[in-house]
This record gives sequence, C-alpha cells and structure tokens, in this order.
Amino acid sequence: MNELSYRQIQNELKKRQLNSNGKKNIIVKRLKIAYEKEIKNQSSYVTKFHDLPNEIYRDIFDYLLSFNIIHSFYGLNHRLNEIIQNIPMKLNFNNLNKIEYKRILKYIVPKIINQTMAIDLGESSKIISCFSSSCYSEFVIDLFIQSFNLIQFSNLRFLSLTALNQKQLETLFLIIPNMSSLRSLRLLEQNYCCSSNETICKLVLANNSHYSIDKSNHLTHVFIETNPPFKILTLLHKYFINKISFDYIQINIRCALYFYVHALACLDCNGLSNLISNMTYFKIDVTIGTFQSMFELIRRFSKIHHLSVKTTLQAYANGHQWAELLAQMPNIIKLDLDIHLDSYKSDQELQTFQTKFWFARQWIVQCIKSQSNCSECKIIHRSI
Repeated sequence: MNELSYRQIQNELKKRQLNSNGKKNIIVKRLKIAYEKEIKNQSSYVTKFHDLPNEIYRDIFDYLLSFNIIHSFYGLNHRLNEIIQNIPMKLNFNNLNKIEYKRILKYIVPKIINQTMAIDLGESSKIISCFSSSCYSEFVIDLFIQSFNLIQFSNLRFLSLTALNQKQLETLFLIIPNMSSLRSLRLLEQNYCCSSNETICKLVLANNSHYSIDKSNHLTHVFIETNPPFKILTLLHKYFINKISFDYIQINIRCALYFYVHALACLDCNGLSNLISNMTYFKIDVTIGTFQSMFELIRRFSKIHHLSVKTTLQAYANGHQWAELLAQMPNIIKLDLDIHLDSYKSDQELQTFQTKFWFARQWIVQCIKSQSNCSECKIIHRSI
C-alpha cells in the first residue's frame, strides 16, 4: 500500500465508494492515510504544477498556441478552466494541415469566440501541399467564413488575411463597419516572384488615423500589402472613399525595376491621393534596380513630410542626385537614409553629401563602418 504512487492513490480514492451501511470500508481508510502521508512527504521538497500561482499559468500560456491550451489544459480542473476562460486568445492557423484546421474550427474555436483577440488567416505550408497555390488561401478563408461570422468575435482587435479573392474582399469591407472592437486590419496579397521578374513591387499602406462611419466604429490601424494590379486598393477606394485617410505609405521593391522599368505605371497616384490625403511618411526598402525608377516614384508623392530609404545598392550613394530630388519636395522636414557603401569609395561618396544643400538643412550624413566586417560601411542619416 505504501508503495502506491501519488497518482495511483488519487485514482483509487476516486474509484472507491461507501459501503451499503454508509461507512467507509477499511481499504478506503488505509488509502486515505497513505494519501495524506504521500502529500506530506512530497510537499516538503517538490513544487507541483498545480501549486503554481495563476500568474505563472498565464505566463506559460503566452508561449502556447490557443489550440494547444484548450486541448491540453481545459477540463482538467475548475481552477484551470477559470484561468483559461479569462485569457485573450490568438488564432493562427499557419502550421495546421487540412484535417487539423477543420477539426479546430469545429471543436476548439466555438469555445473561445468571446476571448479571441487576434485572428491570422495566413499561409499554411501544410495546407498549401494539399492544394494548388492559387486556391489554398480561398479554402482557408472560405471555410472560416462559412463556419463563423466575423461579427461573432465581439472582442476581436487584430485581423490579418492573406490572398483574398475579390468576393472575399467585398464581403469583408461590408462587415468591417459592424466590427466595433477591431483596431488593426492587415490585408496581404500574394507576391509570387517568377523567373521573368514580372512581380515587381508591393505597395504597403498603413493608417494611424481613425476610420469611422459613426462614432462607435473606427479603425486605428490599417495595414495593406499589395502588388500589381493593386486590386485591394481599387476596392478600398470604392468602399472607404471619404471614410478613411492614410498617413503612412511604404513601397517595398521586392523584385526588379531593373528588368521592368514601367512596372509602377499602373500605380494610380491621383486615385490614391483621395485615400492618402493626410499622408506624411513614405518608406522605401530597395533591393534591386536603378535609382532613376525609384526617384521617379518618389517624385509622384511630393507632399510627404518624412522620407525613409533603406538600400544595399551603392547607386543610391550619391548626394548630388538626392539633393536634386529633395529640392523638388519642399514639404520634407525629416529624412532617414541607410545606404550600404563600397568601403574603398566611401570617402568620395560621402563628400557628395557635404554640399551647401545638405548643410543648409542641417542634414549631417555620416559613414559608419560595420563592426562585423571592416570592409563594409554605410551612409547613415537620421533627422532629429
């Protein structure tokens, strides 16, 4: 009896019942004594999982997926149930296969609808393997929308969706005004870089202003990543005109302007001006291409106040060309540059940023050598 484990004693006590006279039989009494002795012995030198305070449980759950929390801990005891019912849940389906995804939608998500704070219907490599790349995202989003109405998630604050088709986008834009708790919306279009480099860029818009149809409904942040033909922007203009304005825009050049100089011609800056009436910040991350194409794009947004450029292309390390561009943009008051240089020409390139134009604006550009590689350096400028 004394050699019974703690878990075995617990199970035996639960199985034993009172005898017909309402008195505990001898075996139950002996089990109780052994149980109490085991508790006393173990409590003196072992901290058990159920002894941890609630705060530790919450910290542990922060590292786990919501699905795993429900599957592994919910229903073990009243205390854990109460803790789980009061923590915010984040739904991310990126590492699920088709069967797991369906099972979780059916059995797990309904239990945590009111607790769900964030939903990410992004790319899943396991689901992609079951479908062609053109239809996997439609399956993920369609199945979710068929299973739930997004309005059911009354406490949803963050929503991220990848590669929506036109019908899904239109449905979403009609639902958004009724999602009173939503504060951040992230819409991503797929960008498959083919061998001919036809996929050229992604346009990223982020909004820090308030979206409002009435005083109770508003978005404080909208993030949209799109690529030609910018179908999200077309629908955004249709549904949100006069209801939303952007104050942040980021162009992320992923592929080659070098191979397709006119790739950005389809970007309707005049149409976008209705959406970007309050835009102040323009950020560019360039990985390949000529500076002429990028400078031409920057000129099309002449009203921005803050320009940020990051590139590994040494062609951008020419202060004279930057001065010519910036002279045409009188509203810029803040400039951030991060340009990699050829260390053998760094002094020569830096001198092009030490002219009257730069000194008059007190834009002091510095050359900083890499700590990890002495042959690498870059131009750094951060406006105050």
